[in-house]
Amino acid sequence: MLKVVYTAACPNCNGNLEAERALLSMPCSKCLKEEGIGLSSVPHSERVKTIYNLLVSSNSLKNYWNIYYKIENYEEIINYFKKIVKSDPWSLQKLWLRRLIDGENFTMSAPTGLGKSTTISLYSAYLGKNVVYIVPTKSLVDQTCKKIREFGGDVSCGTLDESKISVITTNYLSKHKDELGGIKADLVAVDDADAIIKSGKTTDFLVRLLGIPELAYENALKLVRLRKYLVNVSGTPDEEFLKKRIRELETSLISFRGVYSQLVVSSATLRPKGIKQQAVKFLTGFEPSSVQMYSRNIIDAKGDLDISLVRKLGTGGLVLVSRDYGKKMISELKERIEEYGLRADVAVSGRKFMEKLSRGETDVIIGSASYYGVAVRGIDEPTKIKYVLFYGVPKIKISLENALLNPFTLLKVMKAVGINDHEFERKVMSISVSEAQAIKISLLKKQEVQGDKLKTLVDAILKYKDEVVSKLRSSASSKIVTSGLVIVSEKKGFFIEFPDVTTYLQGSGRSSRLYNGGLTLGLSVVLSDDNDLLDILEKRLKSMVGEFRFQEVSSLNMEETIAKLDSCRRPDGETKKLDVVTSLMIVESPTKAKTIARMFGRPSMRIIGGVPVYETILVDGNKVNLLDIMATRGHITDLTLDSVGYYGVEVKDNQDTEAFFSKIRRCYNCKRTFSGDSETCPYCGSTDISSTESTIEAMRKLAMEVDQILIATDPDIEGEKIAFDVASFVSPFNSNIHRIKYHEVTKNGILSAIRNPSTIDVNTVKAQVSRRIEDRWIGFELSTILKAKFNGFNYGAGRVQTPVLGWIVNTTKDYKANMGYLVYANIDNKYIMRRFYKEKNKAKEFVKANETINVLKDREETIVISPFPPFTTETLLVEANQRFKLPASVVMKIAQDLFEAGLITYHRTESIHVSPSGIEVAKAYLKKAGLENEFSGRSWGQEGTHEAIRPTRPISMDELKQEVEDNPYAYFIKFTKFHFLLYDLIFRRFMASQMRNAIGKKCDFRLVHSEGEEKVTLTTSVEGGFSKVYDLRTVDLTEGEKKPVYEIKRGSYSRLLSQADLILMMKEKGIGRPSTYSKTLDSVLRHGYVVSSKKRYLLVATKKGINVFEFLDSKFKDLVSEKRTSDLLTRIDLISNGQLDPSTVVLDIYKEIKDSVNLLNS
Repeated sequence: MLKVVYTAACPNCNGNLEAERALLSMPCSKCLKEEGIGLSSVPHSERVKTIYNLLVSSNSLKNYWNIYYKIENYEEIINYFKKIVKSDPWSLQKLWLRRLIDGENFTMSAPTGLGKSTTISLYSAYLGKNVVYIVPTKSLVDQTCKKIREFGGDVSCGTLDESKISVITTNYLSKHKDELGGIKADLVAVDDADAIIKSGKTTDFLVRLLGIPELAYENALKLVRLRKYLVNVSGTPDEEFLKKRIRELETSLISFRGVYSQLVVSSATLRPKGIKQQAVKFLTGFEPSSVQMYSRNIIDAKGDLDISLVRKLGTGGLVLVSRDYGKKMISELKERIEEYGLRADVAVSGRKFMEKLSRGETDVIIGSASYYGVAVRGIDEPTKIKYVLFYGVPKIKISLENALLNPFTLLKVMKAVGINDHEFERKVMSISVSEAQAIKISLLKKQEVQGDKLKTLVDAILKYKDEVVSKLRSSASSKIVTSGLVIVSEKKGFFIEFPDVTTYLQGSGRSSRLYNGGLTLGLSVVLSDDNDLLDILEKRLKSMVGEFRFQEVSSLNMEETIAKLDSCRRPDGETKKLDVVTSLMIVESPTKAKTIARMFGRPSMRIIGGVPVYETILVDGNKVNLLDIMATRGHITDLTLDSVGYYGVEVKDNQDTEAFFSKIRRCYNCKRTFSGDSETCPYCGSTDISSTESTIEAMRKLAMEVDQILIATDPDIEGEKIAFDVASFVSPFNSNIHRIKYHEVTKNGILSAIRNPSTIDVNTVKAQVSRRIEDRWIGFELSTILKAKFNGFNYGAGRVQTPVLGWIVNTTKDYKANMGYLVYANIDNKYIMRRFYKEKNKAKEFVKANETINVLKDREETIVISPFPPFTTETLLVEANQRFKLPASVVMKIAQDLFEAGLITYHRTESIHVSPSGIEVAKAYLKKAGLENEFSGRSWGQEGTHEAIRPTRPISMDELKQEVEDNPYAYFIKFTKFHFLLYDLIFRRFMASQMRNAIGKKCDFRLVHSEGEEKVTLTTSVEGGFSKVYDLRTVDLTEGEKKPVYEIKRGSYSRLLSQADLILMMKEKGIGRPSTYSKTLDSVLRHGYVVSSKKRYLLVATKKGINVFEFLDSKFKDLVSEKRTSDLLTRIDLISNGQLDPSTVVLDIYKEIKDSVNLLNS
């Protein structure tokens, strides 16, 4: 039997832990000899209690008490809640209570109505004293004090008193700042963090109240400044020094945590932008900014700029006036609405207008369409506000001069006014958002940026900025519309306008609030003053909210609509009921974590043990899922390098094998990784290392807070092993674990995966473990032998790499053995005829004798050309290498980026199948491009585990570029020209696969010369069908005597191999898999066995590579032959399918290697 054992993993003694026990939440067999003890069907809390009691009774209890103690504490606070509130807490409230009792700093991510104030008030009463609760207004002080008293708490209303629960306003902090230093609260709860973090001064007050030491605050400020400066020194010698200094500061600041008060924020919308606010963010370990939940039950409509609509809609209105109209328009609209017989009031700072609305004394509220305005953020009246009217498209307006300091905006405006510079575009598209921000700040402050790359860009920006302004001044047009913004000319100068999407979502959301356990129906109407901006707004909203569309307000049945708005606000009315659950989603990459988090709204972020965790709210129908999303950053364990068994695997006498996996560590000094329990790097001796231990601890901590774990690692053999590791480490802390798989990082992909959870495929895990054991044994054994044989360090070998190296060695030898001269005859710049001669004079004679070559056409036929299927991993690598000369490793890295950004489906696949949703993507694009008549949907074979590589949305490369220009923050990857080229290749190949056949002409030609003739068959033309999007090479030779242009070059009769050739050979001979093509080629290059030619990127074996292969081929031929390698990979596939016992394969490999090594040593 093959077993997986994790070193330093037991939740009780931190010893070795068998995976099968870990998955049952059990400690190791040394701590508890009992096996499964019927735990698989027992609820997790009962499972923990059972194990705890067994450990106590056997006198083996160590660290497991922490898990037990936490669960006891959780149950105590939840029972307290039930006792006081007389009902069970909601899932979200349980999450908050767990975090509160654990002393966590966090933002309560949820809209009003889900029990945030109830939870804080109850927990304050539970603590009994030394709590400071900060609310925005005096009226809220009274309300909060009343609630806490009802829960049995002793309250100090309006003043600070350590012996009680102090409820104060934000203004109290500034008026009584001298009192703050003497208070050390256990908990500081903030109802509205915006009022505190909006300025550096109020942030200082919060720091004092929290009891943050002065030294910690100063170091945090230094850290923020260094991180900002790091962007400027990227790629310079100072970069590594700064990174080390930043790590030192981070480590020192983490040691202060626990010294100061717990901070909990009930609501916040601002992002902490200032240096002081960002320092607090690091000190507290979270960003005091709430998740913006885009859960909508709203009818979105549009109409003309006519406020009289309010007369039809009646009471319960909120009118949001576009900021460019100013306060005067708000006053005018108030008068006009009152003329309709409705009571109108203006939303200003303070609570009076809100209190009048709550009492039913106001019919319509009017305010500014500003994201930070009280009308957009401050109103939460589910029964009072039924509809929202936007008077004018909500917009942001900035001066052109300032806007053009942003490289992305400048590029967009340049194109709009007809200035094109492809090199400048390439440079801009290659910089990161932080680099663009650094450029903008340097230009605003007239400071010099660091680094040659950014300096060059700044010079170009200043040049083109002047050119743009000059072009606009000479233009007769007062308005220019681009895909993402509008440029307008006014008396005061030129301005840029773009729709304020966030204000629209926040403002319209005032009409759809939580009430009666569900979302009320709302109506939102944009009274348009600029249809161009409205179109841009609709386009942006579609990308955020999915099936978004503005209906014409005139098309609505107004009576029926008003009746629906009213009925859901009655006490017995029907609302969109919500079912709330909390989840921890674990993915592989940080980019993917950020991408998923931002799909469903604006996430908040906190740091758990140095690991970023993104919190967002996913709404799927009536289900609300609060998701904490974190990344493993790849594998968290690997076969140990510690002295265990045979290179980390124990092969026992009873034929059992135990594979020992340790946490992965990374050395900051020598940049190498290793797996083991040592705190010292085995390669350079440095102790400056990081470990996946922090990731595992973060997972375990978060697991105890939530209802369920969703393991969302990649859907391949590597991803399944990572999922298995995660489940093994997390199960003792929360056993409600689900495996979810998605093949595209899109809303639909994620939602579908969550709706259809599965379990970990243990057979696939066994296959991966077997493959890893084989790779380790052969790799380490052969590497050791090679290092000793050739007296060097950079030597390595593997079962797949060796045959591939052999192919390159053999072709290199053939190439050198058949050297001579190649004659290239270029005919009409359309076709090149190639002739080989051993001797140069023979080549020259041919050229001299053939001043002309006679081209004769023998036959021509019309042919039907079918499109290629969409890409698999292998065909993508081949095509990208042939077209762009990109190495396989680069193609896979770019494809990984595109996948994680949600632009393409999963890129490690052998399938050419296209799902129905994929066919719809093609259909939508072809219709948009005016090619709907060319559409011919194809599924390309039966559905399997994976799908072909295809785009996830119907957007072309040009549209993608435009998206990135319009919103540089849209994606978390750094685009290069090759990202766009590869996306374009995938996009066109896929679109072609869903189009009609093309019609072409094929001709047989004879090229007659002095030594005979060459026969060639060429495609001379292609038209129609898929050829409209995917180009095929055609050669349209004409008949007659041609005068070729000759070139004689030193060359060979035999050709060298390209990476594309090798991938095709690996596929053909059965020794390659989607996950290994790139790694194999990278390995032979990295070891210096092979080099790539400079011009044509062909692969040539080095002397080192030839020597290594000849040695391996002579001593270990059977071990590393093509056939044995292919047979082994086939057996690994059988393990994955559950058709073969992995222990049989592993033992065969063990015997095979041992026999080979013993034979060498004999």
